[in-house]
Amino acid sequence: MIILRGIGTGSYVGVGRVKKIEKDEDLLTLKGGEVVVLSRASRDMLTHLHRASGVVTDYGGLTSHVAIVLREMKVPCVVGTGEGTKKLKEGIIVTVDGRTGNIYQGFIERDNKADFQEFYYPATNIKVNLNVPEIAYKVAPYADGVGSIRIENSIIRTGKHPHVLLLEGKLSNVIADSVRQIADAFHPKPVWFRTFDIPTDELKRLKGGNIEPDEANPLLGLRGIHKDLKTPKILEAEFEALLKLIDDGYDNLGVKIPFLRDVSEYKETKKIMCEVGLRPHRDLPVGASIETPSSVFSLDEFIDEGIDFVTLGMSDMAMSSLAVDRRGVKVAKLFNLTHPSVLRMMEMVIEKCNQSGIESCICGHAGSDPAIVRWLVGKGISSISTNPDQILRIRKVVDVAEKTIIRKGFGSNF
Repeated sequence: MIILRGIGTGSYVGVGRVKKIEKDEDLLTLKGGEVVVLSRASRDMLTHLHRASGVVTDYGGLTSHVAIVLREMKVPCVVGTGEGTKKLKEGIIVTVDGRTGNIYQGFIERDNKADFQEFYYPATNIKVNLNVPEIAYKVAPYADGVGSIRIENSIIRTGKHPHVLLLEGKLSNVIADSVRQIADAFHPKPVWFRTFDIPTDELKRLKGGNIEPDEANPLLGLRGIHKDLKTPKILEAEFEALLKLIDDGYDNLGVKIPFLRDVSEYKETKKIMCEVGLRPHRDLPVGASIETPSSVFSLDEFIDEGIDFVTLGMSDMAMSSLAVDRRGVKVAKLFNLTHPSVLRMMEMVIEKCNQSGIESCICGHAGSDPAIVRWLVGKGISSISTNPDQILRIRKVVDVAEKTIIRKGFGSNF
């Protein structure tokens, strides 16, 4: 019997006894194998949640960082139930179906075995987004590179705010050690490092996080490259980590700048790269993550400044253009990745990149949505960066989409 519904975040199913988390200290009592139920999950909880047989939250969305990382860790997760903490009683056995978003009372047997999938070789590059460096060697044989290293998870696992790590002289090493694992696993395939993009509410819970401001809507607040530029010493540590790896001989690294609003931010970032000894476009390729309407309509300025690749963030683009908090349960129905305005902006960026010979790559949740991926392939995108558990599936989706385009092309000539 279904006792609760929410938003399923992946293809995994788990069974266990409900363990409610009302305060941070409750996480310390987890033994492993419980279904963890809480109001909302934050990144710093991941060191405990990875041992759960399932996670259920009242709030949060499909594109939340916690949902993405738990999917990489193969932990079933259902978010946005609205009332999970009220309806699920402590100690009862439930089944969490991450595919459907359903929570069942008791043990419900589900076939969780993936069908054998043939390996496809589409012309479009199929890359992967990585939050957990430890799984890099498992997924590297199946991907054509890494479209986004989200290093924030490695930072948060230390339990310390980046500023604390900086003062301890450890920040650059923490970053370099994590990136090195991924660069080793994928070499010589390209690996793109994304500079920090951590909302303030997720930093406040870390040691030293009291320096962060209170924000009503952190996803539209102090985040992305704007935040790093306000704390340049932290950004310098990120680039020093990359410089260290390049000096060690790693030649497959690139860096992308997230949540850009203006080309001036891009210029200032490259200036800081130069100040630490990194030569943009020479030592490593530099790209822009296009996630705001302002960056779409000023893309010519980015190209004129010099850009090696572009990644597209449809979740933030939809949030920004539709004025919808993508973590908000009450406005979830208004959050639409395929809204005509969002698709038109994606199309504009892809067209301009193709005209200028610049690689374009979709990252984030959209890269795991078959319908969106098919549309992007039809518009001529260069590469798709998907979630680790979706690589084989998306390779097939893209291969079929490409062959369909070819058949239609041949048909138009007769």
